[in-house]
Amino acid sequence: MRIIMAAIVAATLAAPALAAGPEHMTGTVRVQTADLDLSTVAGQRALDRRLAMAMVRLCGTPVFFSRDELAELDACKAEASKAAAAQINAAHARQAVAVAARQ
Repeated sequence: MRIIMAAIVAATLAAPALAAGPEHMTGTVRVQTADLDLSTVAGQRALDRRLAMAMVRLCGTPVFFSRDELAELDACKAEASKAAAAQINAAHARQAVAVAARQ
C-alpha cells in the first residue's frame, strides 16, 4: 500500500512584495507531496523543483534586477525556505516511519 502523506507543504510568511514597494504581504503557496517518494533522489528532485516554482509564485521575480529587488527576492526566498524546512523534514520523517512500519 502506497504511503499517503500530508497533501501539502505550505510556506506561509510575510514576504516583501517586489512590485508594490515597501508594503508587505502575507502569502501561502501549497506544494503537493502525496505523489512523491521522498526516499528517492528523483522524488527529492521533484520536490525541489516544485518548491522553486512555489517560491517564484510567492516571491515574484525582479523586473529590472536592481540591487534592492535582488536583495528583496533573496530575503523572500530565504524566509520561504526557512518556513518550509520544518514541514519538509516532517514529511520525510512520516514517510520513513511508514516504510519502517511496512517491513
